[in-house]
Amino acid sequence: MPVRSILAAVDFSEPSRVALEFAARLANQHGATLHVLHAQDPLLAAAAQSEGIDLVHETRDELGRFTAAGVAVERSRLHHHVVTGRGTVTICDLATREGVDVIVLGMHGMSGAARILFGSTTQGVLQQSAVPVFVIPDTWTAPQPRTRDLSGVGPVLVAVECTGPGLAAAAAASQLARTLHTPVGAIHVVEQLTVLDRWSGHAQAAMDLAVSHNRKEIETALAGLKTPTPIPLRIETGSVAEHIAHAAAPQQGEHPILVLGRHARGSRRGVPGATAYRVLGMTQVPVLMHCVPEESV
Repeated sequence: MPVRSILAAVDFSEPSRVALEFAARLANQHGATLHVLHAQDPLLAAAAQSEGIDLVHETRDELGRFTAAGVAVERSRLHHHVVTGRGTVTICDLATREGVDVIVLGMHGMSGAARILFGSTTQGVLQQSAVPVFVIPDTWTAPQPRTRDLSGVGPVLVAVECTGPGLAAAAAASQLARTLHTPVGAIHVVEQLTVLDRWSGHAQAAMDLAVSHNRKEIETALAGLKTPTPIPLRIETGSVAEHIAHAAAPQQGEHPILVLGRHARGSRRGVPGATAYRVLGMTQVPVLMHCVPEESV
């Protein structure tokens, strides 16, 4: 954040069409450049070449038609790429080469626990990308289809902790909400203690103390970010992933975006944790996996 250049990776499937629409609207919202990439399978390309077929040329034509069928982006801000290579590596390499600010990917059509796996490409990019990644569920629809931007999207909710990635995600969420002209809020979940019944009173006292301490610490940290508007904080207790996913669930007339934080590639802690994957597997809203270099926090 701010978004000046976006990379949308597509495989001509319906989930990637939905992700491309979101990416195009995000590009129009920010006046950003949009790079649309199709990673050509090396074995498929070799087989086609042996038959004298110029698969790259044919794929580029198809990519142009696929893009033109969606939300229009100014031609001067739109770039198509057909690259032969494995999906994850190709996407991350192009993102680095073009200096993009965010990658947009679709979450392929799975349901329930199976969605935790996403698909190898999306999971690989989440693990290896050095820039933030937007993961778009295949059920997403624009709240105002007749517009070309993200009008009507919001509010923005960020899962926050007193860590570098958590606070960086909060700052990014605030900037995104400002661009979308929508409210921003933060949620922090204190994991419920599992104890024997005879210790339940002590456990509740410990939880109350943790909630009080964390509220004071996080509210102080959020105030220190000096965001354009204060970020209201809610604290809940229970299963972290389930409460975050539930908090991000759309209410009447809402079209939320959820922001999570992690360290960038190259850090020992760069891979999203189990909680983040569980949230991604349960939610039905766009999720921005924001990242921050470890050396900057």
